[in-house]
Amino acid sequence: MWIKNIDGHNKELTIAIPLTKGTDKTRIKKRSFFNEYGLPVSTKTEPFSLYCYVEWQIGYDVIIDDEEKLGRTTIKDKIFVGANGKEKTLYELSEYIYYFYKWDVIQIKELETIKLFLENLKDNDFLDSNKELSIERSHPVEKNILGIQFYFTQVKYPLLIHKFGQYEILTEIIINYRIKIN
Repeated sequence: MWIKNIDGHNKELTIAIPLTKGTDKTRIKKRSFFNEYGLPVSTKTEPFSLYCYVEWQIGYDVIIDDEEKLGRTTIKDKIFVGANGKEKTLYELSEYIYYFYKWDVIQIKELETIKLFLENLKDNDFLDSNKELSIERSHPVEKNILGIQFYFTQVKYPLLIHKFGQYEILTEIIINYRIKIN
């Protein structure tokens, strides 16, 4: 998803939501109940239904060397150095917050309250520090499948779901670790 058009006079953002072609950040999934694990839907062969939802892995900023993503942000001049030491600019969520603040949708006091909350978090307040939310792995056992010997184990990832009031808007947080090998 990205901002396709900005109407500052009417304080409107037009957001491109690529629902018919899966991307690495958005895709359509289907489930019967909100706590089910959604299955990807092939939007080219299957029509949308009431059980479909959009999965969006939202970004916060973009490294200024990432030309593809940089081409999708409307704010290329707000450059800062991220925690990883790389030069970045606003992207997706931080970009939306920028416009919401600029247009008085959210007030400085609300942003200061969030900033104060985040500054006062202790290391053990983070989700991945909570022992109840740890990733669980079963002990591996040997298993023969179609004549091929495997070690079989199961991995359980914590999933947190928050529903926003009476709306059908859910936020899911899946705690997992990804190792990126270059």
